[in-house]
Amino acid sequence: MKAKLSRLIKTNEPAPKASVATPDEMEQQKWKDHGGEILTFEGEWCVRIRKTYPLDEVYRDFKFGEAGQMMARTEHPFFAVDLDPDQVLFMDTETTGLRGSGTSIFLIGFARIRAEQLEMIQYVLPHPAFETAFYYHFLQDIGDEVRFVTYNGKSFDWPQIKTRHTFVKSRVKQLPSVGHVDLLHAARRLLKPRLESVSLKAVEAYFGHERTDDLPGFLAPMHYFQYVKERNPEILLPVLEHHHADCLSLVSLYTRLSQLVTTPVTDFGEERAHWLHDLGEQDQALREFEQLPSPSKRAIMRQAMLLKRAGRFEEAIPLFESIHTIEGYVELAKYAEHKQKDVALAMDYTERALEILDQKRTVLRQTMQREKDALEHRRARLERKRT
Repeated sequence: MKAKLSRLIKTNEPAPKASVATPDEMEQQKWKDHGGEILTFEGEWCVRIRKTYPLDEVYRDFKFGEAGQMMARTEHPFFAVDLDPDQVLFMDTETTGLRGSGTSIFLIGFARIRAEQLEMIQYVLPHPAFETAFYYHFLQDIGDEVRFVTYNGKSFDWPQIKTRHTFVKSRVKQLPSVGHVDLLHAARRLLKPRLESVSLKAVEAYFGHERTDDLPGFLAPMHYFQYVKERNPEILLPVLEHHHADCLSLVSLYTRLSQLVTTPVTDFGEERAHWLHDLGEQDQALREFEQLPSPSKRAIMRQAMLLKRAGRFEEAIPLFESIHTIEGYVELAKYAEHKQKDVALAMDYTERALEILDQKRTVLRQTMQREKDALEHRRARLERKRT
């Protein structure tokens, strides 16, 4: 009888309630289904997506390992890096706008070479209020000293990161010590004379890496806002694919642009020489100028000036004479007057410069007058010496 009564009591007990997943848990599960990892910090969370590639895998027309080889051997001051390859991050961001304190970053990613593979990592901000977790894990993962390879990242991406970091810096680690290899500057130096635009898309196309079926970058914020509203990661997948391609493209472009300045490609010899000159690498620049088969007047003038600074003016004389410019004749006049002590020759060079000036028709009148005054002053001084 007791056993029967006990069974009756048990059947009348209410069944335990089934646990109901919270909206965050349901969203997190969707990210896990797409290969994401949920990272938490102080009640907030973000998503990390990681993918690896073998270094011998061919991407477009190069192997990922070529970038690491280039980092190890390049001596060009722009492309050289002074850290181990795994501290060099090919980094890009996606933001909710272009400028302003109200603009936030919702996606940061980078590719880096580690051991025998290329690692690609993306960090997703699932909600604008979760920036602390977002930046905490990004900064923890990249370490205390890095070198960024970006495309306009020195002027845009990194300043945006620094701006947003100010809102969370009391709770996360300080920003690392960074250096930049901004490939936009390299593209401008090397490709601007050949391309109407040096946008990332145009430079990719120049190297034969044109994308198809890629989400236009300006649509990324719209996708993000829709994702935040609906909490459905699939809305953001096209943005992740676009951003993923951007980061891998940086690996490719670092390799390709480095090759233009480290291998003897005649077509880019003058661009290389001018760049080295502006970087202060005078010895290397002079060697490049001396090897040009058909240098421009600007290149000849710079070569002659480098020879002058190196104390090799006798070699510079025929170069100054060959370009038939006011600047060249002024240099020759100064040398003839002060070094050769040949006032007549200095006067001849000054007269030639004045003849060129008289023929000018496209120079601003004010600039032309200044040049004329300087040359006439030189001529007057030489006439006094001659008499």
